[in-house]
Amino acid sequence: MKFVNDIAHVRLLKMDKITRPNEPLRFRNLVLVFCNAGEITFELNYTSYTLKENGFLIITPLDILTFEKSSADYSSTVLVLPSETFAPIIKDINLLNFKYTKQSPVINLQGEYLALYKQILSTLWQVKELVAEDEFDKIASLQISSLAVVQQDYYSKYIAKRDGGFEYIPRKKELFGKFIKHLVESHHLSREVLFYANELGVSSGYLNEVCNEVSGHSAKAIIDSAVTARLKYELSYTAKSIQELADDYNFPSQSYFTRYYKRMTGLTPSEFRKERAIK
Repeated sequence: MKFVNDIAHVRLLKMDKITRPNEPLRFRNLVLVFCNAGEITFELNYTSYTLKENGFLIITPLDILTFEKSSADYSSTVLVLPSETFAPIIKDINLLNFKYTKQSPVINLQGEYLALYKQILSTLWQVKELVAEDEFDKIASLQISSLAVVQQDYYSKYIAKRDGGFEYIPRKKELFGKFIKHLVESHHLSREVLFYANELGVSSGYLNEVCNEVSGHSAKAIIDSAVTARLKYELSYTAKSIQELADDYNFPSQSYFTRYYKRMTGLTPSEFRKERAIK
């Protein structure tokens, strides 16, 4: 898995194609993607989504993103925010709204909210051409704060209410989010569903039920996907030996690690490294 590195300044970018499809990326920054045209499909934290025209995607730090494919007419505006920029913004956002964003990262804008988003992004493009980076950071922070306010108001009008409060996070989605968090932190320790179920205080059967309902994948499939993605990164971008990786990922032996990796990818770790070297 590849980390998208920290940045020092706000970045405003256009994206009309995806590079390195199907390679998992983990972000250190807050990333906002507004789809101008077409559509793109991707997995975020091992759940599948499609971002379509006028849709808005929010990627938070340590999210795991894998681009899959995009339409020929796909085009988007991308805002990448360093931590010193987004930290003061999100601390004032209603916590329920933030949790809803984590569980439903794609927002399909409509009406006056869509017009406001487009206006704010258009203003940012104009300002970017006029001022230096430091000044743009200050102006972008104000505009992004405006986006956050608009987003909160959008939630208050369009997200269903029940029993006097927001029904943002069904309990199973909340548990799934906690599972993904534990997996990101502990994927090197265990590949067993029982390990994560115990961490979350639920049975293995219930965790598997939740994963299937929320993501369409079993808990074991999600665990293996996360571990395999990370191992592909290690084999591609580090000089660690096969034995070192077996030890790091808590495999009982190098041969066990080799069998596991071949079962997941069709190649042994050594074969995978040779194939990557040829490319």
